[in-house]
Amino acid sequence: MNDKEIEDLIKRSYDLHFHVGPDILPRKYTVEQLLEEEEGKIKGVALKAHSFPTILSINSAQINHGKTEIDLIGSVTLNYFMGGFNPSAVYASATLSKEHPIIVWLPTVHAENHLLHNKSNYEIPPEWIGDPSFKPRTKDDLKAIKCTNWNGKLIRKAEYVLDMMAKHDCIMGTGHVSWQEAKTMTEEALNRGIRVILTHPMQRDIAMPVEVQAELADKGAVSEYCYIMYLDRDNPGDYPLETQVDAIKEIGVEKCILSSDGGQVRNPGPSDCLKEYVKLLGENGLKKQDFEKMLVDTPKKLITKK
Repeated sequence: MNDKEIEDLIKRSYDLHFHVGPDILPRKYTVEQLLEEEEGKIKGVALKAHSFPTILSINSAQINHGKTEIDLIGSVTLNYFMGGFNPSAVYASATLSKEHPIIVWLPTVHAENHLLHNKSNYEIPPEWIGDPSFKPRTKDDLKAIKCTNWNGKLIRKAEYVLDMMAKHDCIMGTGHVSWQEAKTMTEEALNRGIRVILTHPMQRDIAMPVEVQAELADKGAVSEYCYIMYLDRDNPGDYPLETQVDAIKEIGVEKCILSSDGGQVRNPGPSDCLKEYVKLLGENGLKKQDFEKMLVDTPKKLITKK
């Protein structure tokens, strides 16, 4: 695909994983700033924060801007900031979202799996913030969140949240929990008719085997591959493009989506992230029709209310 074809594609595309502020971690854009920069460049963006529900900022921005060309999809992330596995947090965000189902991400910074792989003594390492006034909490200040008990069965709080997601037509993202927990939650969610996105399952702290991704995709889940895994990785070589392409082909392009996972201060906006990602993946074997499925068709189905 040439640059013009890629630009035209991205104008019709959805990025279902983009971080915005305000959040505890520094972000490049507020919702209003994102609208100002991305209007006319991309069709839709799902907005994520580790600390707060994003539907409030979306609704406020839409009041100030009026109807926008960009479809904005709200979300809530089930960290302790939202009470962990809190059905009421799901209910509130889902009720406030009128046009699209919200995405409910399983725990990220408070997931046991995330905290085990975060080698810092802190819940959120102060170097991630870069603000001398920031007061970090140590990991001793909180109990890590797990989806399952010692026997690998879902805890009741997780089941209550799944029930609320099903009742309010939510999309589940698997967050930063272990791949084993993600598999259990995904199977239970699919049994309830909940749409599921496997959150960057290739990311090294999750490392869900491709055959497990394919198994869950055959049951109805969608695997997400993110540009930031390639662009912003801490360990160069962890996510070779050719390995990503092989995994996508094994799972099936119709069962995958591409997103940016962007929004960090030093990184590009969603449209630029996706343009570059398409170019790189295209050079490694994916075709125009593959990108149509992963950036337009499948995301559109996911965010369409039942």
